[in-house]
Amino acid sequence: MKDFDHLLSVWQEQPKLPKLSVDDVLKQVKKGINKLGIRVLWSIVSISVAIATTAGLTLFAVFEKRLSYIGLFVLLIGMIVYLVLQIGDYRTIARHDLTLNPGAYLNSLKEYQKRRAYLYGRFYYAFVLMICVGISLYTVEVLNNKPLVFRIIYYTLCAAYVLFCTFYLKDKLIQREEKRVSYLIERLERLEEQFE
Repeated sequence: MKDFDHLLSVWQEQPKLPKLSVDDVLKQVKKGINKLGIRVLWSIVSISVAIATTAGLTLFAVFEKRLSYIGLFVLLIGMIVYLVLQIGDYRTIARHDLTLNPGAYLNSLKEYQKRRAYLYGRFYYAFVLMICVGISLYTVEVLNNKPLVFRIIYYTLCAAYVLFCTFYLKDKLIQREEKRVSYLIERLERLEEQFE
C-alpha cells in the first residue's frame, strides 16, 4: 500500500500541461492547413498538366504500333486515378471551417491522414507500376531507331529515378507530412480536452 501511495503522490505532482490559447492554436492550425492545401493544389495542377500533355500526345501523335497507344492509355488511367485521389484529399481538408466546428474539423483531419496513408501506402506502388508500364510501352516505338547504348542509358536512368523516388524521396515526404498533420491533430485534441 505504501508503494501505491508513493506512486499516487508522484503522479499527482506531475506538472500539468499549460493551457493553450485558442487564438494561437487556431492560427497555427490554419497556417498548417493552408500549407497542406497549397501542396495538394500544386499536385492537382501538376498532374492536370501531365494529363493534358499525355492526352494531347495520345490524340495528335501518330504511332505505327498499338503498343504506344496502350502505353499512353495506361499512363492516362494512372494519372487520372491519382488526380481523383488528390481532389478527394483537398476536399477533405477544405470541407469544414475550423472556427465553426473544431470537432468536425479534427475528424476531417484524421480522415485526411488516413487517405494520405492509403495514397502513399498501397496506391503509390500501383501508380508507379502503371507509370512504368505505360512509359515502357510508349518508348518501345519512340526509342526503336535509337542506338542500343542510348536505350540502355535511358532505361537505367528511369529505373534509378523510380527507385530513388520509391525508397528515399517518398519516405521523406511521408514523414514530413505525417509530422505536420499529427502536430495539427495533437494541438486540436489538446484544445478539445481543455474545454471538456
